[in-house]
Amino acid sequence: MLPWLLGALGLLILIGGLTLVPALAAKERLEEARAAMVGGRAALVEGRIGEARAAFATAERAFVQARSRTRNPLMRVASFLPVLGRTPDAIGGIAEAGTLVARAAGTTVSALERLSGGVGDLAPRGGRIPLQTLAGMAPQLAEARDLAARAGDILDTVPSRWLFGRVADARAEFDVQLHAATRSLEAAAALSQKLPGFLGREGTRRYFFGAQNPAELRGTGGLIGAYSILTAKGGRLSFGPFRPVQELENVGAERIEPPNPDYAERYDRFGGAGFWLNINATPDFPSAALAIERLYETVENSRLDGTVIADPFALRALLAVSGPVRASGTTMTAESAVGFLTNQAYSELTDPASRKRLLGDVAREVFRRFLTEGAASDPAGAARAVIETAAEGHLLMHSGDPDEQRAFEVAGIAGALENPTGDYLAVSGINAAANKTDYYAERSIRYRVHLGAEGSAAAATSVEMTNEAPSEGQPAYVIGPFDETFEPGENVTYLSTFCAESCHLESFRRTGAPAEVGSEEELGHPVFPVLVRLSSGGTETLEYEWTVPDAWEGDDGAGRYSLTFQGQTTIRPTSLEVDIRAPEGMSIVGASPGIRVVGGRAVWEGVAAPTMRFEVAFERPALERAWRAVVRFLSSPLITL
Repeated sequence: MLPWLLGALGLLILIGGLTLVPALAAKERLEEARAAMVGGRAALVEGRIGEARAAFATAERAFVQARSRTRNPLMRVASFLPVLGRTPDAIGGIAEAGTLVARAAGTTVSALERLSGGVGDLAPRGGRIPLQTLAGMAPQLAEARDLAARAGDILDTVPSRWLFGRVADARAEFDVQLHAATRSLEAAAALSQKLPGFLGREGTRRYFFGAQNPAELRGTGGLIGAYSILTAKGGRLSFGPFRPVQELENVGAERIEPPNPDYAERYDRFGGAGFWLNINATPDFPSAALAIERLYETVENSRLDGTVIADPFALRALLAVSGPVRASGTTMTAESAVGFLTNQAYSELTDPASRKRLLGDVAREVFRRFLTEGAASDPAGAARAVIETAAEGHLLMHSGDPDEQRAFEVAGIAGALENPTGDYLAVSGINAAANKTDYYAERSIRYRVHLGAEGSAAAATSVEMTNEAPSEGQPAYVIGPFDETFEPGENVTYLSTFCAESCHLESFRRTGAPAEVGSEEELGHPVFPVLVRLSSGGTETLEYEWTVPDAWEGDDGAGRYSLTFQGQTTIRPTSLEVDIRAPEGMSIVGASPGIRVVGGRAVWEGVAAPTMRFEVAFERPALERAWRAVVRFLSSPLITL
């Protein structure tokens, strides 16, 4: 037996050595393809379309050549061998998937080349959004999306275990990057197909347009203080007069069908779907929008086709393109917009009616100027401003058409409370003091997760809240008190922290001391609400520990962890730190862009966006994976009677 084993081992080593030359050639082509893809992406971001097209074509050729190297007779023989054969199979699969990715990138460039003026061709011209141009890109973007999806299907069949180290690392990194690229292409394809209909391609559409103020937080971002009816027809947008939302009638929550049972259970105590000032208390904008549409139809006897809300950051982005506007004797610039609209206006205009009229006039003039003059002077900047504003959660859209709404959700501009696979964290606050002290509030979130065995995870979340509001020197409308139950400058927040569907809360502490916390549910997520009262200058830290039994996918040799984070727009940017530790004995071999990896630990630090996704891939060392597989094989019964 021993001579046979030694002979077989010698044969494996011989074949492995003979396959090294074609394998190295395939590796060189893969590295060439990767470099070309990186260069093409950089050129595309900078608007050098021709260079991007050439780079993606080079990448596709290199991937094809790498794939052909794996068809070398010696590598084909090696592919039939146990253990050793998995690496050439993996190289071939990576090259095949890469070919489709490069082709998808080239197809995307072809769609952009239809735009003679670049992305600026998508900007409004003469007050009209070019619907035909947008719709004309849809077929090629859909083709690119499908190519990326096919690449993902192929990569899923590529072995992830028993691979040589650098091949295993390349596969893991490719997997993470491909997921991100596929999501982006899905978003682009969905919007190009459905946004024209939302903008009135088939006829007139009417939308509730709400201006929300993050200085008084609500779940979707801020209190909706003023509204207008937005009309869209053939790509042309027009606004009716902006009015205070208080002019609309409130009704009992029982008169309005709630958008979902959880909404009624959590928010009817605040007036629910019948009270305009709290109707968007939920962080799930589709639910808030549906409540808005139902309440408006009830009290105004007029049907709406959907809802759009924007905050002062959206106006700031539009002003940066169109330049200053003047309305009701006030000049508004990109630099002054957020501060004035969320704070200064309350000091300078003490009459509520005059202030609301001014804010409405400013909003209407900003949009008019942007749609007519600003977009014409800088069409590329105008297009980027709208795209970035929506992507950053400052412009949210809801459609009564189910297909359009699904497109918005795919594109990430629906403001939906997501329920993804993997791990999840969301933090959302509601101002409970009826003041504007959230203008001075600071929030810092830290999420530390230690991945365990069999897909499990133990997570520790800390939310630090600080109130920098003054206790004097500002109008009572800004710092309060609303009544005798509050003090000047006090910040009172009803804070809700959400986790993954399967999570289980183990403990809760307030500034280091064990404390009680609520336990509720919204749209499939456990949610833990708590009331936080901070006097002027006060700070409090909330600490949650929970377990998630199915936080990651894989086995004891390799796996992938995904975390979706959702926050809310705040005047002062929310800081976020995510610290992910791989399971014991594993190292992280791939991660989303921006994540810093050190051995078995991955860290991201920065300003939180409304929705963020983090992915890491990890595995054990190759020899340990092989040994574990051998142990599993030897410990398994060969014959079952």
